Amino acid sequence: MATIPNHNERQLMQQLRGRGWVRGFELPSTCRIIGGLLQKGWIESRGAERSLEYRITEEGMMAKTAPIPRYGRRKRGHGNLELVQPDQGYGFTV
Repeated sequence: MATIPNHNERQLMQQLRGRGWVRGFELPSTCRIIGGLLQKGWIESRGAERSLEYRITEEGMMAKTAPIPRYGRRKRGHGNLELVQPDQGYGFTV
């Protein structure tokens, strides 16, 4: 099971962050993304069918704010794994 959310998962969790319970029809995501987040325990749901609501869990907040692994320049055929904090941007230098 992945411990670092992908881009789509991060987007959905950002929409839930700090909003409490959010109605499902307000989220522009697919059932597949929501199902994956529920399975991983990063969001939780309540209600049924048309009244479904979702919110981010503490585990989801920890996953969302975890460092993002990024591969740097290749040296001798091996990628260097570098951790980048989500709030640091993409690490481009000018």
